[in-house]
Amino acid sequence: MNHSVNTTSAIIDDALRLMPAPVAVVGAARQGELAGLTAAWLTRVSMDPPLLLVAIGHERFTYEFLREGTAFTVSLLHRNQVEIARLFGLNSGRERDKWSEVDHELLADGSPVLTHCSARFQCRLVQRVTAGDHDLFIGEVAEAWIIDGGPALPMRGSDYAPRS
Repeated sequence: MNHSVNTTSAIIDDALRLMPAPVAVVGAARQGELAGLTAAWLTRVSMDPPLLLVAIGHERFTYEFLREGTAFTVSLLHRNQVEIARLFGLNSGRERDKWSEVDHELLADGSPVLTHCSARFQCRLVQRVTAGDHDLFIGEVAEAWIIDGGPALPMRGSDYAPRS
């Protein structure tokens, strides 16, 4: 086995894709307009207070909603929601109203969440940090719901579906 250090970007990217990652739809609202995207770069960062971090690329349509907003939602996808992951991950809100294609609810602040998912979280934005080509949005979990329970959908390399 070759264990030499390799710094080529393709190898680095392939190695990073081996890290297990949950898949979720991040939702936000701005003056009644809804935005959402699939994110696999999210993690819990604190127990007290309960904090979630989502990393969002600067070019994403939802990025502006998050940057200008004070809250966001996270709908943790169930393993049977590959098509929803693809809908929100492979289509831009600039060209397509993705929320109109799925069962969803609006929380009291107008933020959208999926009706069906493993769990969902309503977060109050507490910090935003620029990190390379992404911003890290850290939200304090104000409310959480277990909807369909596990198992959650994991990211598998560059897609959401299991490889055959």
